[in-house]
Amino acid sequence: MYMFRYIARDFNTALHRRYTYAYVIGIFALCLISNIAVVAFRMVYGTNEGTYAYNIINYTTWCFVVPYYSCIFISDMGFGKTYPNPQIKDKITRNMSRTSIYFSKLITELLLGLLFMVIAFVLLIGITTIFHLADGTVRVSDIRDFIDKMLIAIPLWCAGISFGNMFLFIFKDKRKAYMGYFILTLIVPRLIMALAAEPVSLAAFKWIRQFLITQGFSLLPYPADPARNVPLTITVGCIYAVIACIIGVSVYRKTTVKYYEDSI
Repeated sequence: MYMFRYIARDFNTALHRRYTYAYVIGIFALCLISNIAVVAFRMVYGTNEGTYAYNIINYTTWCFVVPYYSCIFISDMGFGKTYPNPQIKDKITRNMSRTSIYFSKLITELLLGLLFMVIAFVLLIGITTIFHLADGTVRVSDIRDFIDKMLIAIPLWCAGISFGNMFLFIFKDKRKAYMGYFILTLIVPRLIMALAAEPVSLAAFKWIRQFLITQGFSLLPYPADPARNVPLTITVGCIYAVIACIIGVSVYRKTTVKYYEDSI
């Protein structure tokens, strides 16, 4: 009961943060700019393959990794402005353990991520349909294909949010949390992929590459690619999310925080 109230309070607070509004505006701007760019290209070079509505929808699946890199921002929106001190109790957190607080934050962030995903989908399809209403190239089959790929990507995005939550609980300094997140999700995978690719092509890194989240995103748009493995992609996302939770909870449970006698 207390956990649900804590999630509801944090979620409501997160919805009214200026960063949340900025994130939604960013989604709207990207959908708008992508359609304007395609229309502008068509006006200059004429109508050809690559300038239709279904092309924009397909191109979007190539960019699924971008929301993954931004998951730390979503985690931050749900995490709040202050580090949750378990020794400062109010009417809601009074009977909550550190583990409950950790997972309450995570669930809040996942709900925010789900909300942003729905908003992004509605804006993408809506704006693309308006811009290409005359040529009628928004096909139901392409929307279904997009939804299928989006559903496959959900475990990977959940892993990203789990990483973000983990780092925010590990480091009280958010700058360190952001640094840790981008080292783990951007720098390390890129280094592994570079060592796995030609001309280096080290066998050990080629094997490790298949378990990278970024590798899953890169193969997601191509169903015919023999390296694309949907069960593996989903499993990798789920396993990374579980590992992040185990590490995050373990560190938070051992964290010593300054004791305050006054409650908030």
